[in-house]
Order: sequence, then structure tokens, then C-alpha cells
Amino acid sequence: MADPKQPAGTELARTAPATATQALAAMHQVRDRLMALPPRRRNLLLGGMLFVLAGCAALTWFWQRPDWRVLFSGLDARDVQTVSSELAGAGIPFQTTPDGSSLQVPADALDKARMEVAAKGMPQTGRLGFELFDKPNWVGSEFDERVNYQRALEGELEHTIASLGVIHSARVHLVLPQQTLFASQDKIAKASVVLKLRRASLTPEQIDAIRSLVASAVENLSPDNVTLVDAEGRQNLQAKGRGSAAHADMEQALEAKLIAMLEPLAGRENVRATVNIAYDDTTVERTDEVYDPAQSATLTMRKTEQISAPRPIPTGIPGTASNTPAAAPAASAQAAGAAAAAGTPPLLKEAAPVYPTAAAGASQTSTEEQGTYGVTRHVVHTEEGAGRIRRVTAAVVVNDRQITEGAGKTQHVTWKPRSPDEMKHLEQLAQAAVGFDERRGDQVVMSNVGFHANVPDIPLAPMAKLLEESRSFLAQQPSLLRTAMMGLIAFCVVLFVLRPVANQISAALKAPVLLPAGSPTGTTEVEPNALAEGTATPSLPTPEPHHATIGLPVLPIKSRTTLQAQAIFDHVSRQIAREPAQSTRLLEVWLGAQEGDA
Repeated sequence: MADPKQPAGTELARTAPATATQALAAMHQVRDRLMALPPRRRNLLLGGMLFVLAGCAALTWFWQRPDWRVLFSGLDARDVQTVSSELAGAGIPFQTTPDGSSLQVPADALDKARMEVAAKGMPQTGRLGFELFDKPNWVGSEFDERVNYQRALEGELEHTIASLGVIHSARVHLVLPQQTLFASQDKIAKASVVLKLRRASLTPEQIDAIRSLVASAVENLSPDNVTLVDAEGRQNLQAKGRGSAAHADMEQALEAKLIAMLEPLAGRENVRATVNIAYDDTTVERTDEVYDPAQSATLTMRKTEQISAPRPIPTGIPGTASNTPAAAPAASAQAAGAAAAAGTPPLLKEAAPVYPTAAAGASQTSTEEQGTYGVTRHVVHTEEGAGRIRRVTAAVVVNDRQITEGAGKTQHVTWKPRSPDEMKHLEQLAQAAVGFDERRGDQVVMSNVGFHANVPDIPLAPMAKLLEESRSFLAQQPSLLRTAMMGLIAFCVVLFVLRPVANQISAALKAPVLLPAGSPTGTTEVEPNALAEGTATPSLPTPEPHHATIGLPVLPIKSRTTLQAQAIFDHVSRQIAREPAQSTRLLEVWLGAQEGDA
């Protein structure tokens, strides 16, 4: 028991050397026991310990390794340097990809990195947009302002086009002619866009979208005046015309009609159809003039009738009387006389003499008809525009028929081919759905082919369902999967590595120490109080057996095991190899002693 009058600092001073002495003694004991092991076992033990330490270090590094996420990708070298400097100034760890165009930051610092970089207005890939006008230019001319406006508009269009998922980068060039006073002298605006694509090509819809985007952002610019070229300069991207869009829509409509017509008979998801329509893109203008000889019509008709009578032959005494007409009837004469009585000269009021004349000859009549006749004529003027259907080709594949066989537990689903009559009926329906015209050369091909999905719907077993759900859950939680894998690896290391090594170390520490020849063979005990005080008083050695005088180690009887025998044999072998002469004399002494005893 410590003296109560002794200061507490003295106890602390004595405890520290005692602890150090105990640790040093334990280290020496472990070293002695390791050195006492056979070389092969000692090497295996040390190798296992090194392997365990390396595995623990690897697991620790893998566990503490940050989960890198992409901050920016596809940056120029200048932008990578600028963003890297900003991240380093903010104290955010980062790394670049091998191609040098992407930056990665830890997942927990991704949001902070984005805020820091966005606050500085980075990255500024490509040209500036309307940021050019953030600082006013008081000394610039009108020409400078116009050029800066065009540059800003080009930069804004580049940024907008590059934001599309299929575009890696874009370069826009605008031609904006200056407006004049005369409308006849105005020039149209034009644009050229160079695209660096992320994949091989763009779809027609994407090409139309980019053209419309550029045309809508520039005044007096038509989509037809926007030229798109890929970055390699090998492809001039053309927009899809309205005709081709209408053609594709018509083909899709016919395919939908085919499937809607056949699925109620063949079953859901049992019909696949493809329709191809060949169009004639030429323009035809034709005028047909057809005469029909079987039908005639009267165009004009002229009819002339002429009646001629011979003149009477005068007779009698030539003179006035003979050349006057014949006397009128009495009544007529009286009426004429009464009418002329008032206006007739006095000398002529008397009745003139009437002379006889010869009788007239027979009258002649002639009739003439003149007509114009025409044959019936048909004039047909036809104009046919582009986009006429030249031929329709359809290919239809119908799945086998599904048949349920058996009952109860033996019930199962099989697939059998369809009959020719059924296929003929389906083909007729398909021809009617697409408007089949044999004169036009249309073709509808229908085949009965078993699909690859013709397998019975067997519900998943509980274990398979559990595995599927677990796989889906782990795919959504990659960090959880990594944690589980780390725990499994640690468990395997403890079970198959640390536990055997610990058992070997424990066995080695419990085994007695083999002392070399000439050393004290008794056990030395250390008093606990002496260790605490920093001094050790060894107890008296136990008496040595008689054969200890020849330099052999002494082993307790209860600890003679195979391990100890092998250790003795190895020790004797090393001793003979180091001192062969002394070992020979020792063997001679042994042999002489055995002969004397005999």
C-alpha cells in the first residue's frame, strides 16, 4: 500500500516506468516466442499478419474513398483551368478525367461546387452572349454597336443550341444585311450553323427544331435560309420536307389500321405490321381530246327555196296600151277609179284602152339545203401534283394461336400454327384495310411465325421474386450495396484470416521458450511489485537434471509435444552446422558414456 504521506506525483512517476517496463517485457516475450518457432511457421505467421494489415488498409481506403460525381463535362482546356482554380480557392476537392474535358467532385460537395461556380458565371464555353453589353461603351460608333449586337446574338444562339442533349457544341454565323430605304433593294438574312454532335446524326425532327429555333431568334430570317453542317464538314444536314412527313404519317396510319383490324382476331400483341408506300414525286399535266364517231351533231343548217315563173309575152299593137298591165276586175277598176278620181289629171281621167296579152308559161321551184355537221369531241385537261401513291406494300406477321391444354395442376399453354383458311381470311382483311389495288401493283404479304415470347406465363417463385426485388433495390441504392459488400468482405477476413492467425499467435505465446545451450534452464519468475517499482528480482533457479551439463535445453515433461520435438531437432541441426567440431566431440562423449553405462 502506498504511503499516504508520499506525494501523488511520485506515484505517477513510478507508474509510467512500470507500464513501459511491462510493455517492453511483453514485447521481448513475444519476440522470443516468435524466434523460437520453426522458420517456416514463423514466416507463415509473419506473412499472414502482413496480409491482414494490407487487407485492413485496403478496406479502410476503399471505405473512405469519396464518391466522385461529374460537375462539368465537355469543357475546353481554358474552362477546365478556370473552374479548377475556382474550386481550389473554395477548398473543394476535385479531379479531372483522363481526357481532361470533365471535372469531378465528391458527391457531398456537388451542390456547393455548383453554387460556387455559378456565382462566378462559369463556365463560359464559347463566345459571350448579351453579356457584352454589361459594361457600356461610351466611345463606340454605330458600326461597333451593330457588330457587337450580331456577336451577342450569335453567342446566345450558340449557348441555346449547345444546351440540347444531342449537341456537344455549336458555332453560329449570321448575315444581317442593313436595311435600306427601298424595299426592292432589301436583302434577306441568312445563317450558318456548325454542329458538333454527341452521336452519329440528328433526326429530321431535331433538324427542323434547330432551324426553327435560329429563324425565330433572328428578324427576317426564314428556316429555308438556315444551313446546318456537322463539325466534320462531311454532311450537309437537310430538313425533312413536309411531303416526307406526310408520307411517314400515312404509313404509320396504315400500320395502325392493320393492327387494329387484325388484333381482335389474332389476339393482343400477336400482330406485327409494316407498310411501305411508294410515291411519285413528279408533276403531270395532260390534255386529252377525244372524238366519238358514233355520235354526231348538227352545227349549222341553211335552207334556200327559189320559185321562178316565166314573163308574159306581149301581143297586139306596140305602144303604151300594149305595155300596160291587163285590166283589173270590175270591182277593182271601180275602186281604183274612185280613188284616182280626185288626183288624176283631167286628160287621164278617162279610162285607158286595154290591149290583149299572151298567157304566161309554167312556174319553176328550186330548194337548196346546206348544213355543217360535227363529230362529238371530249377535251379533258388533267393536272396531277407530286406525292401520288404509286404502290403500297405491306408485310404482316401473325403469331401462333394460343391453346390451353390440361386441367388443374397439369394445365399449361401451348402455341400451334394457324390454319390456311384463317390466314387467308386475315389476308383479305389486311388487303381491305390498306386499300389494296391490283392494277397499281400493290402487294400484301402475310406470314404465320411464332414469336420468341411464346412461353407460358409462370409466376416467379417467392425466392426468385425476392431476389428480383433485392436486385432492383440495390440498383437504386449503390451506396448501400457498397456498404453490404464491405461488411461481407470484413466478415470473411475475420473468419478466414484473423481468426486462424490469432489462434496461431495464441498457441505460440503459450508454448515454452527453447533456451540455447549454456543458458539457465530454470524458469524465472518476476514479482509483480518489483515490476511496478521498475526492478525485477529473479527467483532461484530450479535444479538442473544431469543431462543439462551437455548443453541441451530442458523441457517440462507435460509440454513435450510434436511441436517441441521438431523445435529441438531444428535447434540441434543448427548447432551442428555452426560448430561441427564441438558437436562431434559431444557425440563422442555421449557414445562413451553410453558404453560405460553398458
